[in-house]
Amino acid sequence: MSRFLLGLAVGALGTFAAIKLADKETRDEIYEDLENAAEKAKAKLEQGYKTVKGKSMRAGVVVRQEVRKSKKKVNETAGDIAGKLAENLSEFEAKARAKAQ
Repeated sequence: MSRFLLGLAVGALGTFAAIKLADKETRDEIYEDLENAAEKAKAKLEQGYKTVKGKSMRAGVVVRQEVRKSKKKVNETAGDIAGKLAENLSEFEAKARAKAQ
């Protein structure tokens, strides 16, 4: 990123110097070249934005799927534990009633 900014600054200074030293026709060519370069840079930035947005949306979908799977596993495990606990409690209840009689 710092190299990009440094290149941008050097290019801007070079362009400024060329504009001040050049005649009208040369300046028009330089402006045209700068506009073309700016359009290309803008197109690349837009493409990068779209790519990053698509990848982040996909990552969000994957995360949501994993969260759902994890919740399902936790609920299944909690259900299994509750079932085993209920079995054990019913056994203790049956033993307690047997001893009480």
